[in-house]
Amino acid sequence: MPWICALFPDLPLEALAVAPDHPAVVCEQAGRDRWLQGVNAEAARRGLRPGMVLSSAVARVPQLLALARRPAAEREALNGLACWLYRFGTPVSVCPQRQAVWVQVGPSAHLFGGWDGLVGALLTDMPAYRVQFGVAPTLGCSLLLAVADAGLHQPVRQPGDIAAAIAGLPLGLLPFDEPALRLLTGAGLRRIGEVLALPADALGRRLGGPAMLALERLLGRAPEAWAAFVPPARYRRRFAFGDPVDSSEALLFPIKMMLGEFAAYLRARDGAVQNFVLRLRDSRRRVSVHRVGLMSPTRDPARLLRVVREQLERLTLEDGILELCLEADRFEPATAIQDDLFGSSALFGQRLLELRERLAARLGRDAVCQIAVSPDRRPEAAMTDPGSGSVPGSHHPPRPPWLLAQPKRLTPARLLGTSERIELGWWKGEAAARDYFLALDRTGRVCWVYRDLQDGRFYLHGLWQ
Repeated sequence: MPWICALFPDLPLEALAVAPDHPAVVCEQAGRDRWLQGVNAEAARRGLRPGMVLSSAVARVPQLLALARRPAAEREALNGLACWLYRFGTPVSVCPQRQAVWVQVGPSAHLFGGWDGLVGALLTDMPAYRVQFGVAPTLGCSLLLAVADAGLHQPVRQPGDIAAAIAGLPLGLLPFDEPALRLLTGAGLRRIGEVLALPADALGRRLGGPAMLALERLLGRAPEAWAAFVPPARYRRRFAFGDPVDSSEALLFPIKMMLGEFAAYLRARDGAVQNFVLRLRDSRRRVSVHRVGLMSPTRDPARLLRVVREQLERLTLEDGILELCLEADRFEPATAIQDDLFGSSALFGQRLLELRERLAARLGRDAVCQIAVSPDRRPEAAMTDPGSGSVPGSHHPPRPPWLLAQPKRLTPARLLGTSERIELGWWKGEAAARDYFLALDRTGRVCWVYRDLQDGRFYLHGLWQ
């Protein structure tokens, strides 16, 4: 069964969530010199390339942002990317040293309508990382093809096809150590096919057992060792800044990345979230906790970001932020929005729900109120807060949109239609015995009046216009 290898060549820099419009590089130490391990698109546009010495790069681009490589950030990013691939098949395996994630997709391809459907679904749900793909029956071969950026549309389906598929690739892609590669290049070999054409016995005597075992595994002739990745039961994603961040706008770029990974985790678990926590640690090591709540469970990263953005705009940063942490330990079943054939009521309701979420995030939950229908039929008590004895749906006859705070004496010019009798509230000491009518007053306005059954007088209680 084929493995898809997703290789992330720019992960050391992308895991640091640097804004793309600023030239930035990630560096590694080699003796006394620091050299560029990775560059972003803006730095590359200004002529910087991996392998350059940092001092030369800074001389060329004085405003260059130079960052130290952080393996912990890379591992956390890879775990998030493993959750992204988890929805396409199992098992999933992660290798931080190679900056790669594998997923075996043979059994799950039919769930997407075949191989073409799976590839289409994968390409329409790409993460915010540069990725190269390779597809082969072994992990080693799929990684080699990913390094060569073979893509998803040229899969190697059978172990017997591996040798022919990799024969034209450069010799340096083989999983050999440097002495073995130097030996082969010194013998005048340049392509993998030239190595595979040599007698195995002679090749083994010169390269040794470990190199031959790696070659056998690459070709599918020996078993490979790998560990399966499983999404954790509790989600926690940490992101550390190299320097303190003192504006909420600067927090949005890494938060967007984190929420995208969080949504991938929720899809991998086929779940949704309604409440989660953002923790911010500032330069004084003080931790502020920000609880994010939604009106209904979701796994839509755009919806999560809108709510978090509204909450961040209320935030005042007294000191620079050094660390973000997103945590969630309670999840809900995922639900799909369904609608009737000709209408869009469900979509409208969802948008209204999201509007309430954003208002609550910006103004505070206490500033946003919701009303529902009460089982009490008295007009002044017909509306209540949801959950306090409310009844789903409207079960009262039509009511005018404008009720008077205190009913006023009125002699109607004309009564319209039949009456609605209400006799309630006696158990609370607020007895109401009334007959309600639609009526016209002397100016022709449509009024809602009632006749008090105790004194027989008419009172104006509401207006329709």
